[in-house]
Amino acid sequence: MQIIRQFKMLVLQGRFKSGDEIPSRRLLAAQLGVNPNTVQKAFAELEKEGLIKTPPNAKSVVYVSEAALDSLKAELLNGQISALVTAAKGSGICCEQIISMIYTKWEDN
Repeated sequence: MQIIRQFKMLVLQGRFKSGDEIPSRRLLAAQLGVNPNTVQKAFAELEKEGLIKTPPNAKSVVYVSEAALDSLKAELLNGQISALVTAAKGSGICCEQIISMIYTKWEDN
């Protein structure tokens, strides 16, 4: 899951663009210090989600349409929002306070 999440973040940051080649599974496993099967499972999930393609006898490449990119943004943002809400509730902060804090940060940036 960490590999998948990191890959998605790299796509959102523009460090991976559609058509870019992805390092081989073995190379990536060595760089990350994980089992190649772990990387293979991550690649399989990314292919299933339509974020990479692996043509026969070729390297895997990033494949991200505008629709997929929009969906990816929403998915990752929803995860961050869920974490924020959980943290706020755990801290006893009410919804109105969180909204005010978000608005203030929004304006500061």
